[in-house]
Amino acid sequence: MSPTSPDAEPATATAPVIGDEEAHHLRDGVSRPSWQDRFGARPECFKNTFQEVAFVFQATNATAASSFFQGASAIITVSIGRELAMTQGEISWITASTALTAGAFQLGLGQMADLLGRKATFIIGMMSFSAFSLIVAFAQNPYWMDVICGIIGISTAMVVPPAIGIMGAAYGKPSRRKNIAFSAFGAGNPLGFVFGSILSGVAARIFDWRASFILIAIIWAILAVMAFWTIPKVEAYPLDQPLKERFLTFVKTFDFVGTVLTIFGTGILTAAITLGPDDGWKSPHIIAMLVLGIVLLLLFVLWERIYPHPLMPPHIWKDRNFTFIILSCLPGYMAFLSSNFWLAFFMQDLQRLAPLDVAIRLIPQAVAGLLYNIIAGNVLHRINNTFLIAVGSASYVASNVLLAVMQPNSPYWAFIFPSLILSVVGADFQFNVANMYVMQSLPSHQQAMAGGIFNTIFRLGMAVSLGISTAVYTTAKGAPQALADPMWPYAKAFQTSIGMSAASFLFLPFVRLGTQGHSAVGGKRGGLVSAVARGMKEK
Repeated sequence: MSPTSPDAEPATATAPVIGDEEAHHLRDGVSRPSWQDRFGARPECFKNTFQEVAFVFQATNATAASSFFQGASAIITVSIGRELAMTQGEISWITASTALTAGAFQLGLGQMADLLGRKATFIIGMMSFSAFSLIVAFAQNPYWMDVICGIIGISTAMVVPPAIGIMGAAYGKPSRRKNIAFSAFGAGNPLGFVFGSILSGVAARIFDWRASFILIAIIWAILAVMAFWTIPKVEAYPLDQPLKERFLTFVKTFDFVGTVLTIFGTGILTAAITLGPDDGWKSPHIIAMLVLGIVLLLLFVLWERIYPHPLMPPHIWKDRNFTFIILSCLPGYMAFLSSNFWLAFFMQDLQRLAPLDVAIRLIPQAVAGLLYNIIAGNVLHRINNTFLIAVGSASYVASNVLLAVMQPNSPYWAFIFPSLILSVVGADFQFNVANMYVMQSLPSHQQAMAGGIFNTIFRLGMAVSLGISTAVYTTAKGAPQALADPMWPYAKAFQTSIGMSAASFLFLPFVRLGTQGHSAVGGKRGGLVSAVARGMKEK
């Protein structure tokens, strides 16, 4: 019966008009999903769209905290090193210590957030990040600088798991809305470094390097206050459960042994890699640290298999895609942050650029990153995600090749500019794909733990990559070739990044991932060969 006939029921009963919340009818009578059905409904935990947007902004800043701090410090490392009389290893530890503790504490703090409270953990993390950033601004010696930077890493580890946990629980159903939210969240890691360097460069130009950390303290203090209103109460436990009962559950189930093994295992191993070139790889204490670090990590793996409430559930590694997505994306991300660190150091050291000038030259990476994240949020459900990972890996390799062959007087627009544009392709595409898949691998009550697993692996990977590249740089700087060519140690550091990023291709053929973020769960499946064949045509 036509909706315009005299006997027809009111349009609101049988034929909703365009713009209705459910669906509207076309002229031929065929129903088409409304905007809300196609885009996804706003999660019930948000009172309005403003709070939803504000929370996603807060969550993005949470994941950006570590890389923001590293970017801010990377462009003033020469100034810090000169004033505090730091060695190259101590300078590298400004960044490496933050990444190391962020990764080492991530799993434990993720589990703690699920057991004691995500919102409270998030706010405490933001406040402590602000406080310790202020303390590091008054550092008087290398020990002060590196130790406080390590503590700052713990603060960043407190905010990421609860942010991901809340997002994972809030956006439970696949939708374009979820894709965009997670795309914005994923932008924090790669873009945090660039925006941190820009703001740090401005502060250092107006005042000095200490002003950069004071600015960070002010920004995160404001964000911490905002968090009281913008962070919804989405917890893994019943909201009416008493604090005492939650605390008892925490004491009974928290994996204290796994946390200790993770912290000391990763810390000792990374320290050995960084100290090796200066102290000698055959030194007894370096050999002992390498062996002890590896043994502790092996014990951690064994412990996780027998403990009933593990930090890293072993069953998640039985998921073929999870394992190979991580193995495919991790090497490129390690290369991305390592090359960013050495590029900033190169521009300060050999090109003698001021911090603000370095920051200005990094702006294209931020602009491109924003554009790529918008693209990623709109194509995850359309383009085969294995193909996106492959594009990201190729971009990483090309980016680092450009850096490895440039010279101190090489044109910026011919080498550094295209390198920045290419590197962020890999960071944005791969991080979005991996993050989306990880958040679908564990149930909602373990979403913070899933965030901890993902970020632990990537943060520790960054610490290890800086340790390896620092070892390569230090060794190359002591070689005869470095006396004739100051670019020699930097070229070796960038070549190390080429090797790391190329390692992604070893695991790509084993990824069987299609598209993600559909209204139907699961998406499409397919390997790398079929992904390349379908390319942009797959929906």
